[in-house]
Amino acid sequence: MAETSVKIMQCLLADKGILRIDRIGVGVGILLYNHAKKIGIGIHTLAPQADTINPANPAKFADSAVTYAIKLFEKEGAAPPYTVAVAGGATMAGSPASTNVGLKVAEAAKAALAKAKLNIKTDQTGGSNIRSMILNIDTGEIQIK
Repeated sequence: MAETSVKIMQCLLADKGILRIDRIGVGVGILLYNHAKKIGIGIHTLAPQADTINPANPAKFADSAVTYAIKLFEKEGAAPPYTVAVAGGATMAGSPASTNVGLKVAEAAKAALAKAKLNIKTDQTGGSNIRSMILNIDTGEIQIK
C-alpha cells in the first residue's frame, strides 16, 4: 500500500494508501479528510502565526497552513465537510507554562480551523507525549498513537 509521509513544516495531499505524520511534539499535526473525493491532507506545522500574509512556507505556521490546505482541497474540487483531527502541542520538559510553544501552536491551529468553520472530530493536543497520526485514505479511518 502506498504511503505518504508528512515531514515537519510540510503540507501534503494524498489520494490513496496511508497518509502519515510522525514525531509530532511541540508542533501540531492536522489531518483533513474529504469522504466524497477520498483525499486527505496532512500538515505538520511548527509555529503559531505567520508574520506575513504570504509566507514562503505556509505549512510552517498554523494559521497559513490551514488556509493553504483548504486551497489544495478546492483545486481538487473537494468541498466541505471534512473530517478533522489534530494532535501535538506537547510541553517541552522543564519549560514554564508561560513559554509553552506547543500550547500556542495548538491554540493557533484550533483557531484557524474554527475561523475556516471546520469542526475538529479528534483532538489529542497537550501533554508531553510525542505522537503519530495515520489516515487510511480508502476508509477515512484516523489513528493517533
